[in-house]
Amino acid sequence: MDNKPKKTKYYTFMIVPHDAQGRPVNLKLPVSWLYAAAGLALFSVILVGSSFVYSTLLSRKLVNYSDTLSRSQQQEVVINSFSDKTVKVGRAIEELVQKDNELRKLLGLKGWQSKVKLSTDRISAEVKAGKVSTVFEEAHDKLAERKQSLEELKQWVAEVRSRFASTPSTWPFYGRLVSYFGYRSYPWRGVHTGIDIQSYRGAPVRSTAAGVVSFIGWRNGYGKTVEVNHGYGVATLYAHNSGYAVKVGQRVRKGQVICYVGTTGWSTGPHVHYEVRRYDRPINPIAFLDMNILSASRFWR
Repeated sequence: MDNKPKKTKYYTFMIVPHDAQGRPVNLKLPVSWLYAAAGLALFSVILVGSSFVYSTLLSRKLVNYSDTLSRSQQQEVVINSFSDKTVKVGRAIEELVQKDNELRKLLGLKGWQSKVKLSTDRISAEVKAGKVSTVFEEAHDKLAERKQSLEELKQWVAEVRSRFASTPSTWPFYGRLVSYFGYRSYPWRGVHTGIDIQSYRGAPVRSTAAGVVSFIGWRNGYGKTVEVNHGYGVATLYAHNSGYAVKVGQRVRKGQVICYVGTTGWSTGPHVHYEVRRYDRPINPIAFLDMNILSASRFWR
């Protein structure tokens, strides 16, 4: 077996001066050193190149992160602004809902409580959470309900205006009240089914609501009587008249002269006996003198 040691290989590098006056320098380097130097140089090149590439990529990422952060801040400002505006709109809608409910209650509308509800706190939270589409969908639904509610109110107001014209809401004429509704002992003992308004003989008596004349003629105790049917089960009666200004079946408007003050029937002086009847039952006319549209809507309810 050959146990001779391996010979180390060398490379000799000679450095010769240009003027040929100096002595040349010889460098004798083992081959292994040259390989190590070459490997180290290659590793250095790879390390420097990798560092350059990494630093370039990192710089790009930092730039992108900075841009993203800037856009995020801008979006946050927009979202906060949108959230504030949405909350203001929500509060405005809430005020409209409150006014809607108050109007419904005043008009005596059945089921007056509006179903439209909008929480500004929840809207703000959803906007900040990025659920803008949810907010818009809810707003669309609420606006549809609002439109339906306003349409219902519009129809009811039109009915109120129509019914108010047919509701007794004025005086037959302005005069002194000499007898009230209910039990009395003078001049005749018993239940008085209307009120007596004093005036001079021949004073014009006006219909307190629009309607159709349903009766003209003499009634025992009432004397010359005019009765007007106003619809919805409501009628008015005017008694003790001296004469008539309308005919049976004639349509009259509110404030139109229908008869004249007299003393016919059981009467102690010139006055009109005025009654309001609902489904042929006398009710106190005092509540209908100078009645406004709001009190009239409560009466219908």
